[in-house]
Amino acid sequence: MPFRRVAIVNRGEPAMRFINAAAELHREGGEAVTSIALYTEPDRHAWFVREADEAVCIGPAATFDPLLRRNALAYLDYDVLERALVACQAEAVWVGWGFVAEHAQFADLCDKLGVVFIGPSGDAMRRVGDKIGSKRLAEEAGLPVVPWSGGPVDDLDAAVAVAARL
Repeated sequence: MPFRRVAIVNRGEPAMRFINAAAELHREGGEAVTSIALYTEPDRHAWFVREADEAVCIGPAATFDPLLRRNALAYLDYDVLERALVACQAEAVWVGWGFVAEHAQFADLCDKLGVVFIGPSGDAMRRVGDKIGSKRLAEEAGLPVVPWSGGPVDDLDAAVAVAARL
């Protein structure tokens, strides 16, 4: 096992899925993996916090961001997450789905910290995060794709022409 301390940057069901999987792996004779729940103050008594091997509070669920002029969620605040990952000595991070799961910048942050992001690299997320780019990537890899325009369609006339061709 390349890592033994995994921080969970999620809550509820996604967090419990990792916690249960890590416990099951150990019960079946695998190496022990320490699950570390990163949680916000309102979740301090939540099931995933109680079930994790360790838990680290990352503060209030949201704080006011004067630049955005709205509340910013702690689970999306890279400065807060960076401090927590360093403090808990995470070797890897599991994000499940939602929150930062599809944020290339968060995967990049993990890479910068030397923390394994369990998921695609930031570069891979950027490449497939755009529908046209991901279709082109699939074609380059020789994968079958649904017939399409082959690129952006600039106006209604072009869209009608592509539709007729398809």
